[in-house]
Amino acid sequence: MKRYALTGFAIWAFATIALRLGGQYLFRVNAVVLLIMSLPVMIAVAVAVLRDAEQRALAAIALVAPGMLLDTVSSIWFPRVFPNIRADAAGPFGGWLLFCNIVVLLTAVTYAPRDASRV
Repeated sequence: MKRYALTGFAIWAFATIALRLGGQYLFRVNAVVLLIMSLPVMIAVAVAVLRDAEQRALAAIALVAPGMLLDTVSSIWFPRVFPNIRADAAGPFGGWLLFCNIVVLLTAVTYAPRDASRV
């Protein structure tokens, strides 16, 4: 599970840096459009990272936990952490984070990879 937690931390760090550099463009789109665009990306991340996990649900929790913990800080101090994003985007930002994390968790418990031995 440690590997999934470290991967989750790396994803969080990359995403946070990307938002710090270009998040002002991301939150110009309608919130519904942002969620729709994020859905396939988060499903793909979950499938790719959790493909070989023996306990996918537990691995998914380990994967999203670092980001959920650290995004608590970035949500509380949103204007300081993301000065490039307008302050009124804090609400959509928090909702988007919840959405992305729940998509990863639901993908982990619903996705059943094909059994390679049956091909």
